[in-house]
Amino acid sequence: MLEQARRFMQLMAVGDFAAQWGLLAPQAQQQWPSAQARTAMLEAKFGDAPIASFTVGTPTPGAAWTSRENLVTVSGVWQVPVDVTFREPAAIRPQAAVAAYQQLSLALTPPLGREKPQVVGEGPASLDAPIILPPQVLATTTRVPILMYHRVAPYPNRAAYRTIYDWELDYGLTVDPTEFQGQVQYLAQNGYVAISLTRLADHLLYGLPLPTKSVVFTFDDGRMSPYIYAVPVLRKYGFTATFFIPAGLVGWEPTKLPLRYLTQAQIGQLAQTGFWIEDHTLKDNVPLWSVGGAELQQLALDTRTTLESMAHQPIQWIAYSGRWPYPSAATAGPAEQQLFQALAGMGYVGGVVDASIDSTTEMSQQLWQLPRVRVGPNEPLATFVANLG
Repeated sequence: MLEQARRFMQLMAVGDFAAQWGLLAPQAQQQWPSAQARTAMLEAKFGDAPIASFTVGTPTPGAAWTSRENLVTVSGVWQVPVDVTFREPAAIRPQAAVAAYQQLSLALTPPLGREKPQVVGEGPASLDAPIILPPQVLATTTRVPILMYHRVAPYPNRAAYRTIYDWELDYGLTVDPTEFQGQVQYLAQNGYVAISLTRLADHLLYGLPLPTKSVVFTFDDGRMSPYIYAVPVLRKYGFTATFFIPAGLVGWEPTKLPLRYLTQAQIGQLAQTGFWIEDHTLKDNVPLWSVGGAELQQLALDTRTTLESMAHQPIQWIAYSGRWPYPSAATAGPAEQQLFQALAGMGYVGGVVDASIDSTTEMSQQLWQLPRVRVGPNEPLATFVANLG
């Protein structure tokens, strides 16, 4: 087991990514468009971030590995911790990636007879490994709808709310489970493939080809309803998703509203079974572009650290609180540009926007201003399909 893990990491350290392909299990190979595409991406990613050394830890048997792209699970694997040291750690951006690459692990199948273990979880070589920003980004144009959901549940009962405002607010954030089932079923039957934001970044930053019909699922606010109603549907079709969690609302059950928020245990379970946990500030009630200094650290950096301790995953993406201050997601002023720089220093690589202009007509020129398609209540399937672009 250790021999195979060391061999895999030795090849990575010298940049021989092509030779790694033969060590991969079929489930790992199926994550990639091709062996050549994998090699090209990893050469682009680590060409400016060369590895100086690595260590391999003690293998642990009986684990399970789940793909964070198609939710395929392989049980009974051996988990092998790996620690990567970069040749020039001070040049790595974001700096938080340096520590993240010291806390990854490989997953290997157990040896069967004379067959050697195979690598299913590629750790630092995975297409889902933490993003390392290249010194320069080539101009790339792609079209990927990023779907934005909040509450997936039966429509709220007016009698359960103290005020019409509270009820209308929740109603406007709701997609009925039957509607959601129809939307996901349409995507699956028409050749769409759900990808993560990091997989999208692999394409934009390193040139890894995307599936022809790619789509990203995102869920804001950290409510429990998508966990109950949306996650089983996504699992049925092998669709991954990103959950943007307000760290300060984890486990909260307000006494005056019929709301429940994801618990720490549920967040951990989502992360372990192939879903992505990312940041949605502290309580999703303060626009980040209006604050700075210690308050921004409390609303962002501290929340990233908290969520990482719950999900045991690096947190690199953020969903800004509230509506974007401009009609278009492509517009940003001095306050937003300053925010982007501050967030980059905290370890984030990009953010998703809730803008007023229809996202099907929007384009972003950087990862900090990714527009999304808001999926609304009682939305006809034809409208949903049209909004895919």
